Amino acid sequence: MNETPSSAETGENAVTRSAPSPSIPSMTRTSNYLYAAASFERMFGRYPLPTDDAAATVNDLIFNRMIDPKWSAFERTFVDKETAKLQAKRLFPDLRIPETLLVIPMEDVRSVAQLYALIQPFAGTNTIAKPTHASGATVFMRDVGSATDLQHLYQMAIVDYSLNLREMQYWQLPKKIIVEALVPTDTGLLPDDYKFHCVYGRPLVYQVDHDRFGARWSRMFRVPGSEPMDDQDGLVTAETYTKAAPERIKAMVSAAQALSASFEYVRVDLYNGSDGVYFGEVTFTPAASLGVAPSSSGAQHPSLTHQIYSRTIMDAVKRQRRQLKTG
Repeated sequence: MNETPSSAETGENAVTRSAPSPSIPSMTRTSNYLYAAASFERMFGRYPLPTDDAAATVNDLIFNRMIDPKWSAFERTFVDKETAKLQAKRLFPDLRIPETLLVIPMEDVRSVAQLYALIQPFAGTNTIAKPTHASGATVFMRDVGSATDLQHLYQMAIVDYSLNLREMQYWQLPKKIIVEALVPTDTGLLPDDYKFHCVYGRPLVYQVDHDRFGARWSRMFRVPGSEPMDDQDGLVTAETYTKAAPERIKAMVSAAQALSASFEYVRVDLYNGSDGVYFGEVTFTPAASLGVAPSSSGAQHPSLTHQIYSRTIMDAVKRQRRQLKTG
């Protein structure tokens, strides 16, 4: 999903902004379907179904939402990683927010060398930099020693991310890079990421991502109760993982309820910091519809675990839609 610089673009000054394309691609729902459906077919061996089809899965639900050009201004404030933090704090004041240290508008940044000059004061520090209008390309500033280390970040920050797989919530968002303080932990590792899958304010399951940039371990759990969503998923708990305390999980569930209340389906990502629950992001279209629930079967093909996850979400969505129709 993320673009990678070519081998010819490895020098500090090699990458500069290309001229705008003379033609803007059509971004209608139909054209978006035609563009994105091929990736869906390669992943699942079939083309996307309408969400009201009896055989539709959560992947179809996500696909149909992401290709729709109709996104409200309110929804898009949750997509932009700068404004999302403000919305999260407004909706759930007890939620901690990673400190914003710098925001760089990209319209006047003409090269990776210029970006490095702007961001260099944070090199070698416990901070991260990432695009506000895209997914991925996170850079740990403690590892940055030259402009070359910002190559991929720069490439991602100057393009419209919606062109990748037609996730239309990103369409024409302001292009910015945000620098944030890392969420504090007691272990020295990155904080565990708790991803709550919610339907109209009801968290149904959550996925824990542990040691996300190391020996990654992930598993899905039910809400409430926090028992494994599928006790036959074949996953063994990582030795370095410590489950969040019950009161911390309760606080996360409350935050996820507040942040997801206005949306049919959304994933609310929260971090388990040493001093409280931190906001991560709100994700409307996880993995651009191509994601599979973690299990020992891997992430390349849907498993029984994925079927359980999908059925949990789709049953809740269909039930809510019936209730809305009947008033």
